[in-house]
Amino acid sequence: MIGKIDPLIPGGLVTPAPSAPSGSATHPDFGSIFRASIAGQTREQPLDIVIIEALSRALQAILSENGSEENGSLPSSLFPLNFPDLSPQANRAEYHPKGRELDAGVSNNLQGGRDIEHIVSEASHKYGVEPALIKSVIAVESNGDPQAVSPAGARGLMQLMPATAAELGVTNPFDPAQNVMAGTRYLRQLMDRYQGDVKLALAAYNWGMGNLEKRPEALPKETREYIARVESRYRGYIA
Repeated sequence: MIGKIDPLIPGGLVTPAPSAPSGSATHPDFGSIFRASIAGQTREQPLDIVIIEALSRALQAILSENGSEENGSLPSSLFPLNFPDLSPQANRAEYHPKGRELDAGVSNNLQGGRDIEHIVSEASHKYGVEPALIKSVIAVESNGDPQAVSPAGARGLMQLMPATAAELGVTNPFDPAQNVMAGTRYLRQLMDRYQGDVKLALAAYNWGMGNLEKRPEALPKETREYIARVESRYRGYIA
């Protein structure tokens, strides 16, 4: 499930807060990992990159420490740090990571009756996201049901919240083509924001960018298990 999209401003990454709200689970690993990353910063490293690396290391430490009741601890090597860019941005004329897109029109371009595999292939080519990752997110978010609606109001295959769908120009979130194209576009934005770190992108997709960047030490069990479930599906698709 994804919420409202924040502007993708590289300088917008904030230093995570040192403490979590009362009642939230906290992970002491984060503070030491983050401080060590800052201390090891070189003048050649932009602060944004240092923060992303700290977030990545902290997330992996949290996942390794807690694991999932269903899947156990998560292997760090399952998701490579950077997926290959399947359609290089220089040659991807349709790729625009910022602003509103006419994703509402893709259903006609994709001939709405085509199956999900074709839609995923089209989204993968347009946004440079691996098909196995797109299918894994779909499987976990909606179990492949285009009509799925969550208790929070997220809709469709990739569970777009109404505000997110509107930001992406989606007029019918139950249209598989519109939903998958918009969800994949947002996933691409997150991967770009986090320098290709897929686990960070998935954490933000599920929990929200603001939560992840402001208080990663409070990463909820739901999000940890969400990443584990997507990884499990991904493992099956690439086997």
